[in-house]
Amino acid sequence: MHPEFFSLPGGFNVKTYGFCLMIGFLSAVWLAMRRATRVKADPDRVLDISFMCLLFGVGGARAFYVIHYWTPQFVDAPNRFLAVIDITEGGLEFLGGFIGATIATFVYCYLKKQSLRLYLDIMAPGAMWGLAFGRLGCFFNGCCFGGVCEVPQTHEARYEWAVRFPFASPAHWKEWEERQVTVPAELITTSKERLFPPPWLVPESILSMPVEKREGMIRNVNDLKDAIERAKAQAPGSPETAKIEASFAAAVKKAEAHKQEFASLINAQKFPSRVEPSRRTSVSELEQLASKYQSLAVHPTQLYAAINAILLSALLSALFYVRKRHGVVIVMLLILYPIQRTIEELIRVDNPHDVGGLTISQFIGLVLFLFGIAALFFLYKKLPERSPYAVATVEPLK
Repeated sequence: MHPEFFSLPGGFNVKTYGFCLMIGFLSAVWLAMRRATRVKADPDRVLDISFMCLLFGVGGARAFYVIHYWTPQFVDAPNRFLAVIDITEGGLEFLGGFIGATIATFVYCYLKKQSLRLYLDIMAPGAMWGLAFGRLGCFFNGCCFGGVCEVPQTHEARYEWAVRFPFASPAHWKEWEERQVTVPAELITTSKERLFPPPWLVPESILSMPVEKREGMIRNVNDLKDAIERAKAQAPGSPETAKIEASFAAAVKKAEAHKQEFASLINAQKFPSRVEPSRRTSVSELEQLASKYQSLAVHPTQLYAAINAILLSALLSALFYVRKRHGVVIVMLLILYPIQRTIEELIRVDNPHDVGGLTISQFIGLVLFLFGIAALFFLYKKLPERSPYAVATVEPLK
């Protein structure tokens, strides 16, 4: 896992998941614009559609995730609105994003009187290309993990490419909840500050947080508190005092966001040190202890999905240049991707089978597959080969 790609001045961390999504989106748009130019379509239209797809896609992906996990993750949140819009830790589902992006393309083509079939064909390979980068982000984020694939007696991985995710990763956490793995008492928190009933694992993020950052937030709050008291004593009600009070409120809010994590860390440090029992356990000792506990060897389904998405993108791109009928590329995407996703869901274990024995992704995939079959029939029986709205706008590439 490598959830944070790099840090910028000021303490802002760039998430690997978000960075991968950005690279996937920008490269997919560039390829789609070239694809449009080669068939005399307008690349500027592709750019407009792409940014609409970005907005509708992220909104659809988040809405799909929130609806799917409303009860376990959002219903008890202190501020539901903030919890719903917070995507800094992921929480996006591709099928919701795909549906949202498709709606955006339909709306744009309808309003601008452009060929829906043509532009969906142009955008279809890019959807899979972007998905490939998104799944790489999932791998670094630790989500969307697969089932256990190790020999029970020896605990050796069945396959060379199996992975073991670190302590408190989504895979490790799920295995701990299901009693497949154990962890020492120091790494289990019973803090009442948690949103959900204890016990839970001490968050890995607080263990690996640099000392300067962890202690700096608390120190900054205390320093600003002292500054406010001095300012009020010298010049109460002055603009300078108001400015310090605003800074103090912002610092408290920032520290409050980590209150639960700090509480669990303080609780973990109450245990006697394993190195020197006469003192309490230090953070560095907890971090070293946590490094010894990993998930069982699991399938890297994120990488499977990334490879499958790249192959499907290449297939759809090749089909685009040899197709005889507008709309066939997007229809083939609707038929082929659900098959791929259904197989993937058989290996993944992070999604519950809560829709008639299927995961929500398998159910939506089945609906899309049936819709794709019906659309293929309609495409060949009812529609002309070439869309009447497909008008050449630019010269093709040489």
